[in-house]
Amino acid sequence: MSGPDLTRLLDEAGLADKAVRVDDHLARMQWGSAFVIVGISGSAIVAIAPLFKAVPAGKELAFYRKLLEHNGHMGGMASFAIQPDGWVVLHAGRAVKGIDGAELATMIAAVGKFADEFDDKLIAEFYAPSEPAPAPAVTES
Repeated sequence: MSGPDLTRLLDEAGLADKAVRVDDHLARMQWGSAFVIVGISGSAIVAIAPLFKAVPAGKELAFYRKLLEHNGHMGGMASFAIQPDGWVVLHAGRAVKGIDGAELATMIAAVGKFADEFDDKLIAEFYAPSEPAPAPAVTES
């Protein structure tokens, strides 16, 4: 018996035209400024948006707090995680058994939408270079 067919599931989800197939169990999709990788591994299907190679140095506590706040905002549709190699990702997953196209579309869209929404905000707050302090105003006496 063969395993679940990612191509068929993406077609049922109405996302086949958006997906670039990597292999039989992996596809990539652009979602605004973010991209989402969808894959089947064993009995699970997962959508992952890799966002940053590492947590911002010196800002870890504030960054983790912000990720938890965003997790709360997403209401369980997707969540931020730090992978063992340090990558900050946004992901969602479930058992592949019984999934239909509509549910897969919702899962992928949630990861894509939230990744696109939060990547720029997190860059601006934690990764963008700090603006130099303005020079003091010169007053004539």
